Amino acid sequence: MTPPLGEVLGSRVFALDGPAPRALLISDLHVPADGGEALVNLTAALAAARRQAARLFVLGDLFDSYVARGQARRGVWAEVAARFQAATAAGTRIDLLLGNRDFLLGDEFVRRSGVRLVDGGLRGEIGGVDSLLLHGDELCLADLPYQRAKRWLRHGLTRWLARRLPVGVALRVAERARQRSRMVIQRGDQTRFLPTPAAFAAVLATGVDRLFFGHVHRHARDVAHGRWYGLPAFDAGAVGYWLHDGRVESVRCASAAGELVSLPAPGALEEAP
Repeated sequence: MTPPLGEVLGSRVFALDGPAPRALLISDLHVPADGGEALVNLTAALAAARRQAARLFVLGDLFDSYVARGQARRGVWAEVAARFQAATAAGTRIDLLLGNRDFLLGDEFVRRSGVRLVDGGLRGEIGGVDSLLLHGDELCLADLPYQRAKRWLRHGLTRWLARRLPVGVALRVAERARQRSRMVIQRGDQTRFLPTPAAFAAVLATGVDRLFFGHVHRHARDVAHGRWYGLPAFDAGAVGYWLHDGRVESVRCASAAGELVSLPAPGALEEAP
């Protein structure tokens, strides 16, 4: 990958390798070990991208958990890689941002899937407009415990050790971490887990025209100015954004035939369910 353009909120931002006039954006699929509805929705997204001749961007948390590099050869992780490989071989370009649940994805997955893996943000002309894609956890500046934990979890040594764990051990560690995370979220002040105005201001100060992000699972937008858009969790309803000709449309990936169903534009962040 080319050197980053710079950093925003601690995340490196990489340049998109050429414009993407037509793009489908999805985020937070959380594909579990048994595949389930998330795998069905992913199949629909791949079909839609091919039918629309669009580039597919996955804004992080493709998997519910990915820890050890050995996962790429097993179970649902290998199945997802194979589906990506079939799509990329047929001409669909796929960019996958690392999320907080699968930041340990590595070259072993790239080799099996054909995707472009992005450890940070991605900026370029998408749908005809200068856009920045982030997973979105860097926007949640009020969640101080998470931001502190993120620094040591993503340290090079931590990553090196985790990726070499036996798969069974890695999955047990990941599940305990998810259980603790769910408890923290349920007990905490819910506003702490949302993007802050200061974070939005910092991103838009880079001069980018539009920001797209996931992580907080809110289907929402900047109603006043149209500068940012939040993506819902794709596993919950197969909803994403369809970008073309300068337009941003909320859509549902309706079937394995690749149909896109237009949805009403989302409301402001504080109005999101």
